Amino acid sequence: MTETEVLERKQQQQHKPSNGHDIPTEANRDDVFDPTYKEKAGPKPPIVIVWRNVILMSLLHLGALYGLTLIPSASPLTLLWGLLCFVVSALGVTAGAHRLWSHRSYKASLPLRIFLCLANSMAFQNDIFEWARDHRVHHKYSETDADPHNAMRGFFFSHVGWLLVRKHPDVIEKGRKLELTDLRADKVIMLQKRYYKLSVVVMCFLLPMWVPWYLWGETLWVSYFVPAVLRYAMLLNATWLVNSAAHMWGNRPYDKNISPTENMFVTFSAIGEGFHNYHHCFPL
Repeated sequence: MTETEVLERKQQQQHKPSNGHDIPTEANRDDVFDPTYKEKAGPKPPIVIVWRNVILMSLLHLGALYGLTLIPSASPLTLLWGLLCFVVSALGVTAGAHRLWSHRSYKASLPLRIFLCLANSMAFQNDIFEWARDHRVHHKYSETDADPHNAMRGFFFSHVGWLLVRKHPDVIEKGRKLELTDLRADKVIMLQKRYYKLSVVVMCFLLPMWVPWYLWGETLWVSYFVPAVLRYAMLLNATWLVNSAAHMWGNRPYDKNISPTENMFVTFSAIGEGFHNYHHCFPL
């Protein structure tokens, strides 16, 4: 694709949200970079650690490491089930919260939206409304103080550190100013938001654990730590690599002046989300 073709395609992009309503031109979209934003002068606000998140993330990853030691004792069906849960939950993020609801890349029927919503609960990465809002802020103010996982603050911060500290005030301020009526109008999103904690307990932990135990006699211990805990931790890190590694390492064939890259390892681990230089040029 030549540079002229790339520019023409970018200028012609028009999208509709999942509820089918027309939205304004690309320049008015929430997920298009805003070059007018300027970071505030002066010292940065103090970092406030959220110790609850630090403890929970530490316990999760310790449990995942323990889950690795249980893989030899797990049945082949349990490992296949864990892989299936990984793919389904990844689709809940990539095809659901990301492409459908954050970027309105396509329209989906009600059954597909319900499936992606359930898959998103299995992924347990905040409810769809919050995920899509933060992701639009990320695109609109990429690599600035208003970016929730600003890669300019280093690999650890953009990978997981942003979840362990309070958001920068600019992230909160800009998030509140976004036009999110398409998300609020989607009853599937609002229903998930209302019952999110219950849906996470059932979809992310109980269902992945129950199926191997009930259907082919796997122990509850292995069923919990392999297809539930280990699978969940692996999915989290695969998603986080899009925010960290794919903003640091790789090539930039579409725009050399931005940090997102084309990273083949991330493409593989995050089922297609590593073409990040293209994605930030054309948020589809």
